[in-house]
Amino acid sequence: MLKRLLLLGVTSGVLAGIVALIYQKIYSTSVGADFSSVVTPVSVMISNLIGCMVAAIGYWLLSKWLKSRTEIVFNFILVILSFASMLPVFAAKLPLTINSPELFPGLAIPMHFFPALAWSTLEPLFIKNGE
Repeated sequence: MLKRLLLLGVTSGVLAGIVALIYQKIYSTSVGADFSSVVTPVSVMISNLIGCMVAAIGYWLLSKWLKSRTEIVFNFILVILSFASMLPVFAAKLPLTINSPELFPGLAIPMHFFPALAWSTLEPLFIKNGE
């Protein structure tokens, strides 16, 4: 099961990263604010991959302890952590050279939900009911 979870982590991390990069391009084009010096494509991909790999290991650990309750507890924790991860965005100190810093949360906050959405979308392909 660990191999499938790690594969789910990598796959959902890559999917979330790609979607985040597309969102970043659309957002920057739409509002005319460029945050590419703060949120680089590499940092977007790495953060999504790390988040989804941590989720995979967390799911595996929970499955060892909780058995049949793993999915509901995991989903609850995933939602809480997704909301909690966006809080530092409000405290982010951007360089003075950035135009329209007030638009930064509109870029960064939705990106914090992409890993959870990618995980939830792909999970049925990797985890069968009752595992």
